[in-house]
Amino acid sequence: MEEIFSFTFLFAVLAGLAIGILAGLTGMPLGALRLPAVYVMVPTSYVAAGTNLGIDTLASLTGSYRYWKGGKIEPWIFLFMGSFSCIGAFLGGYFSRCLPHKWFLLVIGIVYLYSGLSMLWVTISGVSTSGGEESVPEGKKWAGASALWGFILGFIGGMVGLLMGSLRVPVMIRSMGLAPALAAGTNIAISSLTALSGFLGHCLQRNFDVTVLLIMGLASMAGAYLGSHLAINLSPLALKRLISSAIILMATTLILKSLRM
Repeated sequence: MEEIFSFTFLFAVLAGLAIGILAGLTGMPLGALRLPAVYVMVPTSYVAAGTNLGIDTLASLTGSYRYWKGGKIEPWIFLFMGSFSCIGAFLGGYFSRCLPHKWFLLVIGIVYLYSGLSMLWVTISGVSTSGGEESVPEGKKWAGASALWGFILGFIGGMVGLLMGSLRVPVMIRSMGLAPALAAGTNIAISSLTALSGFLGHCLQRNFDVTVLLIMGLASMAGAYLGSHLAINLSPLALKRLISSAIILMATTLILKSLRM
């Protein structure tokens, strides 16, 4: 019982709550921010990956509900990208022990950093981009690309314990023309299914820690619900800047973590 009220417990609750709020605001589960915190309590890489995906599942489902009630989920992208993300995440989670995590985390961090910096630069410089209040993709123009990227990002994310939503959101805003709130809602809905699929792959290999999953998961759920409620009322520009800043923070965290592995 003493361990339950230890510093580790307090750290898990505060980290889960804080990251959950930011996740709900941006529509990204932000597992890249949480993963180093999970490593503090679960040092084995593949067990930490599975635990993090389990937490992502709880937080994403909670955030998705609020966005769904607000009408901020684009069903077509959710269907195509989400289904292939689930397949990729399950396979990545199942084969997690077979592939090195360090170099994948480093590459992901570098890609995140470029994506976040370029997106932030656009918002600061005032360059016109797509992504108005209610813009949606035209027809089935993005079917093939969304399915392919869904599978690739799902597989890599399932393996290392991340959902890669930080790459999906900029693509939805800048390439598919979705409004920031709509991109955030669609992404977190895709993330919830992808996280669950990847977590199931890890479950078959018993790659998770039940205690950490429950403590951080419940805290993240509370934070995600609050954050998603606040996000619906933010302006598109403010939300873009928040999303890009969160991506840069995650990129820095991942790069530093990979260099220490």
